[in-house]
Amino acid sequence: MIAIVARRLRTLTTDGAIAAVIMGAIVFGFGGRSMAALLLVFFVSSSLLTRLHGARKSHPEHRRGRSAGQVLANGAVAAAMAIWHGINPSPIVLGAFAGAVAASTADTWATEIGLLSSALPRLITTWKTVPPNSSGAVTLLGTIGGIVGATLIALTAFYWMRTPILTVLVAGAIAMLVDSVLGATIEGRVQFMGNNGVNFAATVVGAVLGAMFA
Repeated sequence: MIAIVARRLRTLTTDGAIAAVIMGAIVFGFGGRSMAALLLVFFVSSSLLTRLHGARKSHPEHRRGRSAGQVLANGAVAAAMAIWHGINPSPIVLGAFAGAVAASTADTWATEIGLLSSALPRLITTWKTVPPNSSGAVTLLGTIGGIVGATLIALTAFYWMRTPILTVLVAGAIAMLVDSVLGATIEGRVQFMGNNGVNFAATVVGAVLGAMFA
């Protein structure tokens, strides 16, 4: 389902669609319908936002779609938590899963909505204006959008998995900010810390925060 929606919206490359299918199968197989549904909310909402005013966005993903590496960077931690839950279910693992998904959603929503901002983004570490698509750049519109995305996941996770709303919301929002800080400070400067590495690290932060206060 995830791959079908994304491919119809042309937001995934072929290898990205394959990765999404495998990840969705893992999450559904180990975590069940609730976890799979939450992951689906992330993928569908992110795909729709990617297509929203796509002609106004200059990010390469809007021309070629997200690759398998990008799919894994955003979803590998959630898939690992689903496997863990299948082996040893607990509220802590549910919180970690929801926190990881909230982190990916917040970061993606912030990027997609921020690209529509009329104001130049600012580097989160220095607050100087930088060109759009700069690593570590933030906008007020994008930040609000990211918080709204995290809120959507928090509310949905509470409905389906009874995870604490505030915990998942805060986990997603903080992870989004950590993503920006890492993007401004170490992305492209440290080995294995390109955009995918930074996104993966942010989902780890979201999972840890979600588990700590589950």
